Amino acid sequence: MFTEEIEIMKLLSEKYPDDIRIFFKSPKSIDEIISFEEETGIRLPDELRELYKLTNGFDSNITYMNLWSLETIKKHFNEGYNDWIEEGDSDKYIVLGSDGSCGYLLMEIATGNYLSYGDEGEVMPIDSIKDLLCWNIDHIYDSVRDFEGDDKVDNYLERNADRI
Repeated sequence: MFTEEIEIMKLLSEKYPDDIRIFFKSPKSIDEIISFEEETGIRLPDELRELYKLTNGFDSNITYMNLWSLETIKKHFNEGYNDWIEEGDSDKYIVLGSDGSCGYLLMEIATGNYLSYGDEGEVMPIDSIKDLLCWNIDHIYDSVRDFEGDDKVDNYLERNADRI
């Protein structure tokens, strides 16, 4: 499901190493994902399960999306990491990482819905992680693109224009 997005992000990181460094963590097996779910009591949406089977999160040197590892999510969840949300709501959400807009990427535990929680407290729904990755690829590419561009990235963004 996310193979193309991961490949595009790797391509951009390799093509522009002075500007973009994205570090992908080793993927998780389905057994490891199920273990995370059992230990936390949180069922991940199928979309997120698929992404963690490709990479156990990723970090970048730029201010775009970062996806935390399952271990980091579990640690913060167990510690009640909630300095970003209203009192009493910390059991309703888990933090998945940063959303690419100076805020947090959240998942509502009961529904599996994704949210962006901005640095000024604004909350916006996110339709899918795939949409968010596409949006981030577009922004990363805009910040470093050579004048002539890259056909593979251009084709990907053209096919996914409705996600941006």
